[in-house]
Amino acid sequence: MRLRRRIALVLTAAVVASGLAVVAPATVAQAAAPTTGRYTPIDTTRVWSGGLSTTPKVVKITGSAVPASATAVVVNVEIAAPTAAGYVRVTPAGKDATVATQDFAAGQTIANLVTVRLVNGSVQAKLSKGTANGYFDVAGYYADGAGATYTPLDATRVFGGTVGTAPTPVTLAGVGGIPQDATAVVVNAQVSGPTSAGYVRVTPAGQDPTVVTQLYGKGQALANLAIVKLVDGAVQVKVKAGTATVYLDVAGYYSASSTGSVFVPLDTTRAYGGTIGNTTRTVRLSGTAGVPGTATAVVANAEVTGPTNDAYLRVTPAGADAQVATQVFSPGRSVANLVVSKVTGSTVDRRVQVKASKGSAVLHLDVAGYFLDGSSGSGFGADVSWPQGGSASGYPSGQAFGIVGVNRSLPNQTNESLSPQLAWAAGSVGGTTQPATQLYVLAANPGRAASVWPSSNAYPAGVQVANPYGTCRSKQYDAACSYMYGYARAWDDTHSRGVSGPGSYRWWIDVETGLSWLGASDASDHQKQNRADLEGMVAALRASGVTNIGLYSTKAQFTQIAGPVASSSPLYRLPSWIAVGTDGVAAAQRACGTGGLTAGSQVRMTQFVANGQDLDVSCV
Repeated sequence: MRLRRRIALVLTAAVVASGLAVVAPATVAQAAAPTTGRYTPIDTTRVWSGGLSTTPKVVKITGSAVPASATAVVVNVEIAAPTAAGYVRVTPAGKDATVATQDFAAGQTIANLVTVRLVNGSVQAKLSKGTANGYFDVAGYYADGAGATYTPLDATRVFGGTVGTAPTPVTLAGVGGIPQDATAVVVNAQVSGPTSAGYVRVTPAGQDPTVVTQLYGKGQALANLAIVKLVDGAVQVKVKAGTATVYLDVAGYYSASSTGSVFVPLDTTRAYGGTIGNTTRTVRLSGTAGVPGTATAVVANAEVTGPTNDAYLRVTPAGADAQVATQVFSPGRSVANLVVSKVTGSTVDRRVQVKASKGSAVLHLDVAGYFLDGSSGSGFGADVSWPQGGSASGYPSGQAFGIVGVNRSLPNQTNESLSPQLAWAAGSVGGTTQPATQLYVLAANPGRAASVWPSSNAYPAGVQVANPYGTCRSKQYDAACSYMYGYARAWDDTHSRGVSGPGSYRWWIDVETGLSWLGASDASDHQKQNRADLEGMVAALRASGVTNIGLYSTKAQFTQIAGPVASSSPLYRLPSWIAVGTDGVAAAQRACGTGGLTAGSQVRMTQFVANGQDLDVSCV
């Protein structure tokens, strides 16, 4: 579509960095995860230390421990000796999202695990106030090619006991759903009742790197997520001083399984913000922060502010109220924690649930990415047209559904690659409520600029059309002839472009200012005539047996072209497909709830651009 700069572009299988993992259409016999977004655990390695301030600090992550091909990194961020109370943000380089990776008091040293999309191999960090020292310790990375897939689990307690300064080995393979061949685990480590101020380390068995999983004061309870490489199926736990009770709650594992899930990093996006209490609340993550309805798990930062009680936060799959603590907090103190949670629900409504054990608090969930398995494809639709040509190598793969342009660059032209593109759409993976194959046609009302302008109410020759605007006569440029112009274009689309059985498809009418439309300089009632043109298209589609018709545009362009639509118009309440351009998938998902192109219209789909390819969100 012209809104998307009609150019020929190829979507490769490696567009993870833009927020989309693409796989080939899957069947029961072929449901392997793609090679994109696979995880490689490493021995925890310090990759950077230095001063941080309120000016963004770009930190290069790739190098000796992390390859240049990495798309995202798992890194423990420790903040030491902050001069002012505040928070740290760790985001993709060049992206200053309003999220808090970790909160701290003046002078408080604290740590938090983050998963961050890499931009040119780098992330960036900044403080909200003052200065502090920062330490970045990498536990692993995601990249395309070799690596492990992820299998989410319902959060399960796999260890609880007293830990001292001597390493305590904890065997996890074979426990809590973790298989013997697991290479790493996602585990929440909670410290309770420490006898001394210090920190806890959760590291691969037999390895004691100088990294901090979480720091705490004497008697203070805290929690932090760890993604830990397994050595002989085990990790080890120790504290710096004294003793403490440590609980390990596993959320999932990595392994060489070909049917596990792969990671798709996003620019960190706020998915939820609100007050929670001790009554369970479900939070929808698909359709709000770039997460598709086919996601198996999400990676999010959970920040708690203004808690009223000593309590803890639970973030678990919807419907599973496991007795685990995602984060422990005290009254009035803000704290954050990374969460990797399985999501449950329908194919368009994936959720977690949240609750506080006591009192209330304000919770913010900021999504950094999600996981997809091999059977779900990308979770998004895609649309193609004549610029992509007739070769399947130029088409997206793994799309949930496909929309194909019937016309070439003008409404009176035929897309010569329609047949192979329809075959591509028919092979869509599914996973949403959208029809697998849909069509769109271009609309225009060129008036005197038209190469052929109607001169009667007959189309095709000899067939009279009931025209609500009266009789179209030769050399008249009014609503009656505009109606017939639109009718003729849509009739040709259904009868002479190569579409067999037009009534079996959903058809979208593409309304864009890039094509020829009457303006105020052409006629005082130009919007009325343009509406008549679109109404004629609807009439022709219905006369051709099409019952599922919608409108594609942006609200601004549609209003400019057609103006207000009365309830008596056939355009009223037609489903809408809204374009947001390059604003990203989260913006496209938000547009699902902003209202359609005409009064009372339901937004069925929205469109965004990633890596130059048009992708589509199912809103219903």
